[in-house]
Amino acid sequence: MLIATNPYSGEKIDSFPCLSKHDMYARIGEASAAFADWSDRSFEERAEVLRAVARQLRAEKHDLAQLMALEMGKPIREGVPEVEKAAFCAEFYADNAEKFLTRDTIESDASLSYVCYQPLGTLLGILPWNAPLWLAFRYLAPALMAGNTCVMKHDPHVPQTAQAIANAFVKAGAPENIMVNLPLETPEVELAIRDPRIMAVSFTGSGGAGRKVAEIAGSEIKPCVLELGGSDPSIILADADLETAADVVTLSRIINAGQSCIAAKRIIVEAEIYDHFVELLLNRLKKLQMGDPLQPSTDIGPIARKDLQLNLHRQVEDTVAAGAKCLLGGELPDTDGFFYPVTLLTEVTPT
Repeated sequence: MLIATNPYSGEKIDSFPCLSKHDMYARIGEASAAFADWSDRSFEERAEVLRAVARQLRAEKHDLAQLMALEMGKPIREGVPEVEKAAFCAEFYADNAEKFLTRDTIESDASLSYVCYQPLGTLLGILPWNAPLWLAFRYLAPALMAGNTCVMKHDPHVPQTAQAIANAFVKAGAPENIMVNLPLETPEVELAIRDPRIMAVSFTGSGGAGRKVAEIAGSEIKPCVLELGGSDPSIILADADLETAADVVTLSRIINAGQSCIAAKRIIVEAEIYDHFVELLLNRLKKLQMGDPLQPSTDIGPIARKDLQLNLHRQVEDTVAAGAKCLLGGELPDTDGFFYPVTLLTEVTPT
């Protein structure tokens, strides 16, 4: 069973049945059967479908943002723009795929040398919970416009959001089974990767999980695309516009409660402006409102899961124990849900 938990309250929303192995293979087969017709369509015919899906996303953007808020805690003020971004992604590839995939003619001593771009077949996308709409469409839109059909294995913590994405294709009138949702528990993913009808894999997630996906795909001689975790420094030099830099750092660190592989992970500041920049950052962080992600005034929602909340607090405690100063936050809230306060640690050494 896939269990959706509301991170704002810590309470179970509902549980949803996973596909059996038999049903999983059948769903992959449906996507595979849809490939011949879909890949035979023109770029403009595919583009019409993607544009219709984008319109459907925009029509449901508030409902989809609410689902994300309930299942993984993304504030509604971030969720609505994420749906818009996903719709834009669908439209971008609808408008540009033909240009991107035009045959390249290459000079050579042969009568004709060229590179052509052909669909692979049915693909498997393995997706994380932290940007459920955007990361889905970053996989789906280019893959579909290239003529592939797509199987989507979304994170088990966002089952309703995953199904809503699949429903958007149906409501938009997309050809049947060009995009298939696979509600699976994680141990079943290996079987999906090894299915001979899956021709390639796209994965976004942790480095550890990415290694496993790459190992399995490699053993099957299947190409894979991996986007893994990051550790991104933000470097502030003395000649920077410090007010702007403080705005950018604040947004880059706290968006989605910091739960993003591209978030600024550490701030490195030139010594002569260090104290001033800390003050600028502290003033901005103090103003952020933590609370119910369904409320438009909320800046920071809860951490998505209890284990992630506790691990974050462990990191803060270990850093303070190693000599860092905590200027803001740093205390585990004694409340329902998986909240963690906006926290500022300074004097962090290279160790």
